[in-house]
Amino acid sequence: MANQQSITKQEADRLMQNSCQTRGEEIFELAVIIKKKYGDEGIRKVEEKLSEWGYPISLSQVRFADWYPEGLNVLLILAAREVFGWTDEDIFDYGKRMPKFSFGVKLFIKYFVSPKKTFELCSEYWQKFVTCGEIEPVEINETEKYCILRLKNYQFHPVMCHYFRGYFLAIAENAQKGEKMTIKETKCMFRGDPYHEYLMRW
Repeated sequence: MANQQSITKQEADRLMQNSCQTRGEEIFELAVIIKKKYGDEGIRKVEEKLSEWGYPISLSQVRFADWYPEGLNVLLILAAREVFGWTDEDIFDYGKRMPKFSFGVKLFIKYFVSPKKTFELCSEYWQKFVTCGEIEPVEINETEKYCILRLKNYQFHPVMCHYFRGYFLAIAENAQKGEKMTIKETKCMFRGDPYHEYLMRW
């Protein structure tokens, strides 16, 4: 059953008017995940929803290395939420799966040989895939087993808070192999904070 949550055409326009760009790989891989679970019919429904908002696209034609509006990436997640009735935890789960599917991400994280190295490289990693926002590694404490990351200057839609919770946790788990990890968004721009902040423990 489709989720009743929706956005307006005006909200879709606002997201797409943002100048931020993202690599096509993220959009393509999310489409692959959708197709694996919902088939071609699922892809068709998502594309129809994007067209309703005024942004028709053939997801199969998205190219890995090309740049696309980050707003399109956000709209794809919002369209899937509405079409398939995704909950916040579904979106968290899909965010967590993305690094495991993405060739570009897997290629880059081969350099993440330790938690500390992962922490040091996270800002550089972000800049390879997105032209806006900034990851700030705030603190890592390997004795007390936690780290804090900030995502600054990125404010599209609250749905992305859940997506990035999963995404960042997947990257951290790659560095902390065998450790059970948790993540919590402790600050959020949609709650009036100046940035998003994530606390990870293991």
